[in-house]
Amino acid sequence: METDIEINEERMEKSIKTLKEWKKDINKELSRDLENAKKEAEEIHVEGKKVIDYLEDYTLRGGKRIRPGLIIAGYKAVGGEEYSKIVEAANSIEFLQSYFIIQDDVYDEDDLRRGEPTVHKMYEKYHQEELGDGSSEKFGRDLAIIVGDVSASLAVNKLLESKFDKKTIIETAKKLEKINRNTNYGQALDLKTNNTLLENTEEKDVLTVHNTKTANYTIAGPLNLGATLGNGTEEQKEILRNYGMKVGLGFQIYDDMLGLYGTKEKLGKPVDSDLKEGKKTLLMIKAYENGNEEQKEKIKQALGNKNITTKQIEEIRKIVKETGSYEYSRKKCQKLIKEGKSEIENTDKINEESKNFLLGIADYIITREV
Repeated sequence: METDIEINEERMEKSIKTLKEWKKDINKELSRDLENAKKEAEEIHVEGKKVIDYLEDYTLRGGKRIRPGLIIAGYKAVGGEEYSKIVEAANSIEFLQSYFIIQDDVYDEDDLRRGEPTVHKMYEKYHQEELGDGSSEKFGRDLAIIVGDVSASLAVNKLLESKFDKKTIIETAKKLEKINRNTNYGQALDLKTNNTLLENTEEKDVLTVHNTKTANYTIAGPLNLGATLGNGTEEQKEILRNYGMKVGLGFQIYDDMLGLYGTKEKLGKPVDSDLKEGKKTLLMIKAYENGNEEQKEKIKQALGNKNITTKQIEEIRKIVKETGSYEYSRKKCQKLIKEGKSEIENTDKINEESKNFLLGIADYIITREV
């Protein structure tokens, strides 16, 4: 995406390199956690082990680990120095992430995640090949919900078993559970919005969903968890929160743009999934609001259409640009990223290394291809 913001390429590349280094340690810890969970589940029943097997497959198949990375960044930003301790605790948010997106896949009826079958599709196949009674689709959905619930339980357990003092653990666990609740409130609004007529859907509803579903649990929430584990001051937490909410909202707007203009290979899922789902993105809201009658009718015919054609997708892409919706979203995204960066650029309340990392991550968010 063309950007009006000055991008510090060197700083951004350094932040990406740091995140990749942290990812290696995060993945090692995730693998250990899942192996331990597998042993515990197997003592109960082989189906319990299968739950963890599928969770392991799903969680370890990809992902940049930006959320646990931001827990580490938040911890370091307020002066935290015990790296091994924070890496162990950081995976609490990665297990919560798996819980959210496993259930998102069910709600959205998506077949692929990161280029491979979603959990409900994995269980559908298991039912078809090894069981036989009942509905494969229902079995798949039901078991995916269970896998998600187990992942949410592991998220809390990661914090409870971390090596921080009890008072800090309890405070952080409360915040993790609040992220969980708020994200689910956002999911409820998202489902309601996606089932509301396009002409009755407002920009503020879409942005509220983005704030609760994405900005809080993807950027601001992890930073706050890390800062809490690092015993940061309220002032430090507020600075990180202000950065996180603005950058997180920009992240989701840009993500929706990638969802419409990306490719299956880069996205890891079909490019028509948001349109088939009937997702009311800012792009769709503004295109409909600004469109003529013919354009509005084409948007209505495409949005929520399970049989949408390649031609219709191209028409929607064209309409979004013709109506100024693409440019509106682009400018809004960049304004938010710029404001988020300004929250931390001139403060001396967080350390310089963490500040540069977060500024680099903000730049990465609006230059990434996926």
